[in-house]
Amino acid sequence: MRRIDGEERERAEAQWRAIPRLSLSHARTPLEDAPRLRAALGGGPRILVKRDDYLGAGFGGNKVRKLEYLLAEAQRDGVEVVITCGGEKSNHARVTAALCARLGMRCRLVLNPPAVGYSGWVPASLLADRLYGAEIDRVPDREARDRRMVEWAEWERSRGRVVRVIPLGASVPLGAIGLVGAAAEVEAQLAAEGIEVDALFHCSSSGGTQAGLMLGAALYPRIARQLIGVSPDGSAAEIAATVAGILEGASGLLGIAGEAGSWEPVVEDRYRGAGYGIPSAEGQAALELLARTEGLLLDPVYTAKAMAALLAWIREGRFRDDQTVLFWHTGGQLALFYGPEGEGEARVQR
Repeated sequence: MRRIDGEERERAEAQWRAIPRLSLSHARTPLEDAPRLRAALGGGPRILVKRDDYLGAGFGGNKVRKLEYLLAEAQRDGVEVVITCGGEKSNHARVTAALCARLGMRCRLVLNPPAVGYSGWVPASLLADRLYGAEIDRVPDREARDRRMVEWAEWERSRGRVVRVIPLGASVPLGAIGLVGAAAEVEAQLAAEGIEVDALFHCSSSGGTQAGLMLGAALYPRIARQLIGVSPDGSAAEIAATVAGILEGASGLLGIAGEAGSWEPVVEDRYRGAGYGIPSAEGQAALELLARTEGLLLDPVYTAKAMAALLAWIREGRFRDDQTVLFWHTGGQLALFYGPEGEGEARVQR
């Protein structure tokens, strides 16, 4: 992994701190030990969990850190309507709706059905979206989302409104900067305990979180000697290319030199199961193990698959007992829950 130090690090930190950010979260989130999980595995490395599921707004998760930057820019630009997309279980959509409600901005969500659903029931995240006052347009599939967002943006602008379209997952260079702050936060937590992390595992799909954490690890190397993004859907090559592109843009925001190819993201794609939003056997086993050993809930879409990869690497003997691995809990537990269809039906203004 890249390392950035000396004067280049000082310049990058100064530029990072100068970027406008809204304080809408409960950072600094806890860094917890998982001794009972370690014991259940029969030993192995020390396991730490970064609890970004505690970030607050919209039930927390990594998207809050990204949106603090994107919505600061939107507020500066006088944005009245924010438009974004995702699945009906989308953490990003839910957090966007919550933060827009808090900031007094209208929020339009373009959502497609989940890969797994139950007749008469809708995901809890969709119910929360409605409670936050989001105007929801449900489209048939993922391919229809971008086209519908463009249509809504054009319609709103034709009526004189200032609009901001936020891409899937807020995975753009500015959003990735939110994870640089997270890395600085963890660096301080680890330094206080005299700990250095050998490997950091997290879920990586739209690429923004991995890009931000890689940039953060380059500035604050204590957080990870190796950073592994775990795919819940796409191939390792696809996600790594996306991450590298976001990294290039994010590093440019901080004045850091280097081409995208110099970053070399590591993506583990053996634990994605049958695809996005479809629970896997390994993920379910990981979810149950964490719940029963540490009282910690994961979600079947993202974090359970990431934890499955971490557990597999430990069982494969890739780490020594004197090493430390860090699991970044990006939230999403609402994907476990459903509510009755028709509860608080969505409003779509035309």
